[in-house]
Amino acid sequence: MFKRPRPTFDVEVTAVAPLTSTLLRLTLAGPELARLSIEHPTQWVKLATPDGASRAYTIRRHRPAEGEVDIDFVLHGNGPAARWAARARPGEPIRLAGPRGRRPGFDGAAHVLLAADESALPAAFTILEQLPAGTRVSAYFEVAEPADALPVDTAAELTTTWLPRAGTAHPKGGLLAHTVRTVDVPAGTHAWLAGEAGAVAAVRRHLLTDWALPREHVQTKGYWKHGEADHKG
Repeated sequence: MFKRPRPTFDVEVTAVAPLTSTLLRLTLAGPELARLSIEHPTQWVKLATPDGASRAYTIRRHRPAEGEVDIDFVLHGNGPAARWAARARPGEPIRLAGPRGRRPGFDGAAHVLLAADESALPAAFTILEQLPAGTRVSAYFEVAEPADALPVDTAAELTTTWLPRAGTAHPKGGLLAHTVRTVDVPAGTHAWLAGEAGAVAAVRRHLLTDWALPREHVQTKGYWKHGEADHKG
């Protein structure tokens, strides 16, 4: 199927802000970003690093009047985008293309279940910031350390469980899968799951099989996978 080319934007880093032990926020700016159109939560862009690598990242915030976007990077190892972000300083140029991504659907949900490791926290937070008041939400967020819990801005009726891996025997993504498979899932739940592909698949099977949720009510995205340098989720 032919895919229409996405708009590209040449921007530069204007601010670098560590958020947690593993998350780093870069503010990217350029006058062209005034025409970037972000229509719904979880939309993402492709970043082209100077060494030619291309990786997908969620737009955490977009300020069109200022020609700025915020993008949060997980500093998790040797990936080219993570290496670039770790050493980026104001003035560093980079190109982004997009946006892309489907709108997450929660219409008619009596309850929303969100589950994410730190790779998917930016996307999960964009969902929470746009859910309407009164929406019942249970969120499970896996992070590296207890101090990595972040404040959440939402009008929803939110219960958040932070799951630090420190001191556990679980691999990255494993604590999230283990925990979510032990919780009760109310009738009428719509679920959004994102993070390590194997963990996400395990929770999805649990929700479909053990709780008999309709397939259309379980939205999943494998952002990365153990043993793969460039997982295509």
